[in-house]
Amino acid sequence: MKLLEILPLVVFVALIRDMDRSIVQNWETPFIVSGLVALISILGVFFQKKIFNRVLLGLNLYLLTGGIALITHQWWLNNLYGRFQGSGMLAWVILVGLVSMVASPRGFIGLDCPDAKQVKVFSLYLLLVSMGACLISFGFQGNPLLSEVIPFTGLFVIQARLKSRLTSISNQ
Repeated sequence: MKLLEILPLVVFVALIRDMDRSIVQNWETPFIVSGLVALISILGVFFQKKIFNRVLLGLNLYLLTGGIALITHQWWLNNLYGRFQGSGMLAWVILVGLVSMVASPRGFIGLDCPDAKQVKVFSLYLLLVSMGACLISFGFQGNPLLSEVIPFTGLFVIQARLKSRLTSISNQ
């Protein structure tokens, strides 16, 4: 993972770590600050002409839209984000996965590979894992370990394994 792409999530987690999450106003600073960092991250990767890490792009879009919603007083979106918690982040990952599978030859997996079929297969695996992580996250809301740590860690680990496997297949 590239530091620029993961920095918005790190900032967000650091800002919410010790806050009282039940007070709606406490979410303003984490979303606005991490949303700004997400915008800088997205633009930085874009202008460097690098391949976006699709999972991190989904998370960054979640943070960016959350910050924009707060600034523009779109309370309906903030209420939705509050209701879905970590699974809302994963819903953005799924959305990015679906769009990238349709619109990019690199698919959701985000790799250049001469075998387009393998890109689709590995992208589908990653999409299914993302959906599973989202369901687990939603099902265990209120339990940080089961709704946040395990689904996100599992998703990142499996994404890395799938990318590594596809890279080794394409290098054969």
